[in-house]
Amino acid sequence: MDNQNFILKTAGKLKSLLKDPFAYAARELKEVNHLLNQIGKTADQLSKADLSNLETAAFHKAGKYGRKASDYLSDIQKMYHAGYENAEALAELSMLAQAAGGLGADLANDYLIATDAAYQLKGNTEALSKVLDGQNHMASRNALSMKDLAEATKLAASQSANSGISIEQSTAAMGVMIAATKQGGDVVAKAWEDILRNIRQIEGELENSGIPYAASLQNPMQILEELSKAYMALDESDSRRTNLIRAIGNTENGNQLKALLENWDLYEKMLEDYAEGGGSAMKKAMKSADHWEGSLNRLGNTFASVIHNIADSDAVTAVIHSFNGLLSVIEKITSKLGSFGSIGIGTGLWAGLKNTGKCRMSVRISKMFLF
Repeated sequence: MDNQNFILKTAGKLKSLLKDPFAYAARELKEVNHLLNQIGKTADQLSKADLSNLETAAFHKAGKYGRKASDYLSDIQKMYHAGYENAEALAELSMLAQAAGGLGADLANDYLIATDAAYQLKGNTEALSKVLDGQNHMASRNALSMKDLAEATKLAASQSANSGISIEQSTAAMGVMIAATKQGGDVVAKAWEDILRNIRQIEGELENSGIPYAASLQNPMQILEELSKAYMALDESDSRRTNLIRAIGNTENGNQLKALLENWDLYEKMLEDYAEGGGSAMKKAMKSADHWEGSLNRLGNTFASVIHNIADSDAVTAVIHSFNGLLSVIEKITSKLGSFGSIGIGTGLWAGLKNTGKCRMSVRISKMFLF
């Protein structure tokens, strides 16, 4: 169904562009202008020249990732609203996430903002790019959805960071749970947060169940690794397995915890996949940008940019001002003469424009005001 909707949406966009490219460009330029005005209000440090340069760059930057200029400017607006000074760089990173991971704009922006806040990266695009690369590579190597990973990271990044767990560790742990349970990122994120909250409170319960527990281990991932070893050493029918799951989890997240403890080798593999992800997001994004929707967006950007450049020229501006002046004259005349008179005057003006010179036409118009 998603593929069907995608095809219908893209086909509709193609039809709109080919049927009336000028109308398509006009709509895009109107949206671009609106967003620039909004950005100017939010980021008052930007001068008119800055906004003009931003408008010019938007068509190129967006086209690189197979996105529309208005999409890029919308992401910039979101990043400025979030308080970032380097909103343009973060917006481009968001477009990279969208193209590489098939993420919607809202999810891509929220995912980057949440990760940045949780791990106190202070808008460092290089650090955030490493996260995106690692997760993208891990997802592609393990048949995971980047959407699920981004959703899980957005929701659980704060709890993970507060528990002293690195972004790669939390990504691998949640990746295992998503892969093994086939549940979405939002469900797994909630389970992961519950596990982290409960893990510090299990020492007494595990000892009562006869399961070894190393109290000296402080990092939650070390604790989970030891618990995995203890859990897997027990027979599948041993009631202590159930006790262990109950001690840390509950009826809602027991399946996710069980999946993690039973697949610790997969967790370690995913950590390796994450570490090998350098540059993977850009490679995937460029492939996505070359698909027909991305190519269509680039075509629309190019046409809109051309119309923008023409409309911005002094010659066209002068013509528009002259035409506006003529229309104002016609409007004033027709408002005095009424509907029948306006038809006659309109016909006369057209005939005059067609059959007389500029000077004679000016005389005719000026005489009409002598009443």
